[in-house]
Amino acid sequence: MKLTKFLLIAAAAMLLSSCGGNGKQNGGGVDVSQTQKPTMLVIPSDQLLQRFGKLKQQEALGKTIQVRDYSGYLMTDQDSKFIISSIQSKFIEFGYPLNDLEQTLKSINDQEMLDAVDGIQKDAKTILLTSAKPDIILELDYSLQTDRSSRDFKKTLTYTIRAIDAFSNKVVATIQQTNFSDGQKSSTPASLMQAAIDKDSKTFTNQINNHFNTIIESGRDITLRVTIESGVNLKMSDECLNNDSYTDFIIDWVKVNTMQGAYNMQRNTETEMYFTNVRIKTLNENGTQYSAYDFARELSKALNKGCGVKSKNTTQGLGDATISIKGM
Repeated sequence: MKLTKFLLIAAAAMLLSSCGGNGKQNGGGVDVSQTQKPTMLVIPSDQLLQRFGKLKQQEALGKTIQVRDYSGYLMTDQDSKFIISSIQSKFIEFGYPLNDLEQTLKSINDQEMLDAVDGIQKDAKTILLTSAKPDIILELDYSLQTDRSSRDFKKTLTYTIRAIDAFSNKVVATIQQTNFSDGQKSSTPASLMQAAIDKDSKTFTNQINNHFNTIIESGRDITLRVTIESGVNLKMSDECLNNDSYTDFIIDWVKVNTMQGAYNMQRNTETEMYFTNVRIKTLNENGTQYSAYDFARELSKALNKGCGVKSKNTTQGLGDATISIKGM
């Protein structure tokens, strides 16, 4: 009887082991049983930059662009480093990996901020995000006031933090408070921010986690734009080498290479195809981040090989894949 019981226990242990009881995906992939959390980056909002004179408009290539001076803002707003650092500390405490804004800015060549590359203007925000590669942006707007009705002139904090998907630019969660006070006489801007986040963090982080879990399961949401360069004697309806039109070739490729074939075609003309809600995988095979640039690079290679054209991956941001067909 004891031998039978021992054999049953051993068999059960072997069965659990063979079923992958460690919770990892088959094939040694990412362990999704342990809750994955998105990488974050805290940045000042455009409204905050504007109040400190660090957001300006500039004409470039016939368009008006926003010129954001993040480094100048950090040097001008004396409380900003403490406020941002306190937010970073709180979210690290909650278990989220964070990129540091100031250190990321130091790693970027200032001259690159306004360089026009292949006719595409790159602003500071685009360069910042492609350098840091966060999953979620924590966009901060805040102001400090002195409560003159209190006996010791306590400071109060009004703030908004928006969690924004860095790829799709969609707001996924928001927390805000007006005239928040922690009741302490010696409150600093940093301690006020940490106390405020503690009060409101549960719903906020749950919304972020739910959104990121959807990304893991269904893929990242990006846009895709394929254009024929001006002056090139080609049309999207022309046949490529496999007797399909360029339009059909691109659509078939997108269907196969998106998560569950998810995409939404917004424009289909003789010179342009534009897709939204294109769902791409989150990681490469080696575990590194997979982005819109990677997706566009693979499509560009497929066009060059499958249709015998010359195309170029002109993607700049994290979530907007762009390809230009330059000819045969």
